[in-house]
Amino acid sequence: MRLRVLVTALGLVVLAALALGRSPARRSAPPPPPASARAEAPRGAAAEAPASAVDPARIRDVFRFADEPAPATPSAAGSSAEASERLSTPAPGGPRLVGLVRRSGRLVAVLAEDGDVVLAGPGEVAAGVTILSVDEEGVRIRRADGREETLVLD
Repeated sequence: MRLRVLVTALGLVVLAALALGRSPARRSAPPPPPASARAEAPRGAAAEAPASAVDPARIRDVFRFADEPAPATPSAAGSSAEASERLSTPAPGGPRLVGLVRRSGRLVAVLAEDGDVVLAGPGEVAAGVTILSVDEEGVRIRRADGREETLVLD
């Protein structure tokens, strides 16, 4: 009988030890900064940034190898001038060449302008331009003001 009581008591002690071992660990307070670090900080300084704050300059670019130089960042004045230049340059008006089609054995251009799509062959007027020639590389057109240019597929 004593042996049973002793084994039961030992079992309870083991269970209690396991239960205490599985309880969430108590977090201890972080150690205070060394005295030299406290002395360096000004007395009226703002609180330090939280540990979750991320410095964008220190983030690794996963799309660049480590031995490649970092891309140069343009100056604010230069980038705003370039951006305004790009925005102020209007796209050339007129039709776009969106395809080439064979009709009745001849090659014709598929032109798109303002959502309308038209087919036109050499000598025809479509979308405000005259088609001068159509070949596999592009379409030669003459605009209403007399300028000639070649449209290529987008």
